[in-house]
Amino acid sequence: MKAKSVYALCLSLLLSLFFMLSACSQQKNENSPKSAAPSASPAETLNITVGGPPSPPSLPILRLIESKALGESVNIEFKTWESIDTLTALAKDNQVSFLALPLNNAVVMYNKGMDLSLMNVNTWSVMSMITTDPSIQSWADLKGKTLYVPMKSSPVDYITQTFLKHNGLEPGKDITLHYTQLAEGAQLLLSGKASTIVSIQPQITAIQMKNDQVRSIVDYKKEWQQVTKLNTDLPNAGLATKQSVIASQPELVARFQEEYQKALQWTLDKPKEAAQLANKYFKLDAGVVEKAIPHMALDFASASESKEVLSTYYQTLMNYSKDSIGGKLPDEKFYYQPK
Repeated sequence: MKAKSVYALCLSLLLSLFFMLSACSQQKNENSPKSAAPSASPAETLNITVGGPPSPPSLPILRLIESKALGESVNIEFKTWESIDTLTALAKDNQVSFLALPLNNAVVMYNKGMDLSLMNVNTWSVMSMITTDPSIQSWADLKGKTLYVPMKSSPVDYITQTFLKHNGLEPGKDITLHYTQLAEGAQLLLSGKASTIVSIQPQITAIQMKNDQVRSIVDYKKEWQQVTKLNTDLPNAGLATKQSVIASQPELVARFQEEYQKALQWTLDKPKEAAQLANKYFKLDAGVVEKAIPHMALDFASASESKEVLSTYYQTLMNYSKDSIGGKLPDEKFYYQPK
């Protein structure tokens, strides 16, 4: 995946109205016991705009578009975002109904007054710690080492620090954290200038395809479960909608949620086909994406059923910086609840 692409769906039962609105008029013919055949008017086109990054949470959206999962009369326009500025602009755009985005950005924008509601969590622990150093087998072996971490003051940074401290390693004292850009960390590892880095999928798969000596030494899912005492994975990204869309088109939101879940399962079941879509829409290496999909931690969970793990995740980030989640934990309106 490109360095800028760190982390990024649509329709409703309202569509049934369009399919049922074909005018059915029967004219009785006095000279015949049969009535004329009903005439059907063309289905009205429904246009939906969805935003997402060229990364795991957007893959099911591509399936929705290609399969016409929402109906032949539904046009889904997909807008790619690769920066927070573009993501914010899409969130403010009244024409955008759905957004795939990192969970921390979702709550920051909500706390800033944007009318977002989180529909689901779809991407979990995509991050991992990888190394080429054969002497590193456990947390204890990291003492005195330098760990290269992408995106300072990001969830990747804060979660990594949480795990280090949980395992008795104080950043800046027991271990040196060196911050890099995502692509830079990969280059340093592959060139031998760094031995241990934190990275994310699918870049980890791309690195391992270039160097088969690169191995993962930390399972972030297991670490998250040990730290939080929860049995869920570490949440990462999800799908949001606008509260205004929920109010005006509740059937649309419910249908989109349902179809996105189906498309996510298709992505897992058909990694080769999903990778071809990633290449078509995002110009990503299909071979890398296909191999990475089983490791992307794609799994659907509704936001309303994930409040506990999301609250724990947000509290963990806020322990380092209130700004990381926009100053406070979200209230109930943040979590989409189907009516």
